[in-house]
Amino acid sequence: MKINFFIFFLIFSNFLNAADSSNVLSVDKTFFFELIIYISVLLLLNKFLFQPLLELKEDRDVESSVRLERADSMYEQAKELEDEYEKKINEFKSEIDKTSTDKINNAKLSAEDLIKEAKNKSLLKIEESKKDLSSAQTLNKIKALSIDEVKSGNDDISQKIKEVSSIIRERIN
Repeated sequence: MKINFFIFFLIFSNFLNAADSSNVLSVDKTFFFELIIYISVLLLLNKFLFQPLLELKEDRDVESSVRLERADSMYEQAKELEDEYEKKINEFKSEIDKTSTDKINNAKLSAEDLIKEAKNKSLLKIEESKKDLSSAQTLNKIKALSIDEVKSGNDDISQKIKEVSSIIRERIN
């Protein structure tokens, strides 16, 4: 291998010396060697440098596009979840409003019922109190009357006493 390289180097250097500096643009034997070396360097660079770099760039582009697609899909899922969340919140709010208005209406109805019941009870108590008061007043009048006044029977109370006593006598007999 070393011998082949050495022979190639000798031939190549020999051709380089043959090139005339005055005739730079002329095509001679060295032009073809230079062209072969240039093409071989380009092929080697293409195989070992440019192709891996291009593949790396393509891989990175593909990976970036995949990540962008995933980000878009995740964004859409997040939007859907947010919409569902808003929908559920609105449903809960409407349920709360409905139940609170129902409870308020029920409370109003029960309050009205309690007020009516309390009014009825108070009216009954007032009626009973009036009756008790009127009966107490009549008893006081009866006590104040003397037996002679009852026997004379000029006022309403003495007449009522006579009526009550006659009814009692009839029942007893």
